[in-house]
Amino acid sequence: MTARASAKSVKLIMMELVWANAACGPSDRPLNILTFATHERYEENLCKTGHNFYSLRSGKEWDTTYAPVPKNYHIVNQIPEHVDIDIVLSHTSCNRLQLAHDLLSGTAGQSNKSPVPILRHCHILPDVRGDVVQQAIDYRKIPVDANSFISGFNRDTWGFSADNSSVVEHGIDTEFWNQGWGADNTSRESYCLSVVNEFPSRDWCCGFSLWKEVASSPIAPFRVVGKCTGEHAGFSQPAQSREELRDIYQTAAVFLNTSLHSPVPTVMMEAMACGCPVVTTGTCMIPEIIEHGVNGIIADDASDMKFWCRELLAKPELARKIGEAGRKTIEEKYSLEKFVQSWNKLFYKTIGEFK
Repeated sequence: MTARASAKSVKLIMMELVWANAACGPSDRPLNILTFATHERYEENLCKTGHNFYSLRSGKEWDTTYAPVPKNYHIVNQIPEHVDIDIVLSHTSCNRLQLAHDLLSGTAGQSNKSPVPILRHCHILPDVRGDVVQQAIDYRKIPVDANSFISGFNRDTWGFSADNSSVVEHGIDTEFWNQGWGADNTSRESYCLSVVNEFPSRDWCCGFSLWKEVASSPIAPFRVVGKCTGEHAGFSQPAQSREELRDIYQTAAVFLNTSLHSPVPTVMMEAMACGCPVVTTGTCMIPEIIEHGVNGIIADDASDMKFWCRELLAKPELARKIGEAGRKTIEEKYSLEKFVQSWNKLFYKTIGEFK
């Protein structure tokens, strides 16, 4: 055992005693968490746990148009010498996991156990364009110390259970998304909004063909916000800041979600937090969030979506009622406070069970 690993073991024993006494409550100091930039607004919320995140530059870079870099999120080329890492958190299942292991264990490419636990948090579903069964098998081949998922649906699809994994559902910062929003919704304009990056090239998962069919109807203007590059550059533009995106959510009369293969569209939940009534497909986890006709509309096909977009545009009282119910759903079931508490419990549990 290396001196660093030995020191780590002693520290973990001491911290476990603190966590045991606190019943998995906050420890006496913030954790040092090694991670990688993946989902900016999700990770921005994760930083509300109060821990120190050290994000290694590997692959994706943090895009500040999606969210500013929090003060406790440090983008680094290597682990700082003065920092003793407590846990690794990866939002992807790829060579980043091996990179983290190699850096911490000092055994590049070998299977020696990392001196700290590695937690993998899964945001995606198996790609239905390929062999789903083989993907699930390959996913388990990459060794980690703990697995967590963004929803029970997500976990079940990968073949895990409550016995061998955890679930931390999304948390939405309603204090931010509600800011400047009025209960009367008098400032809403007569258009239907969708927020999707690279929409034309992601038909298989985001339902671009479905959106085109709905948007071909002369119901009202249909607006898409999102980054679009390559051959489709110019199709849509992203909001330049969270504040601008919030204004867009708060201005739209209807939020149209056509996703086909997403565990849970965060943008849909953000729109709900802004009181924007949602018309959506009923795929994946969405029926767990949306109760048709109460806090949103679940539509079966393009014809159904057209009908409900028309209804909400023509009946502002109905739109306000559904939008307000959607906002309350996010506040009550997907609050940032619950999200932070769940993550802190998971961090301490993972470290406490690490052997």
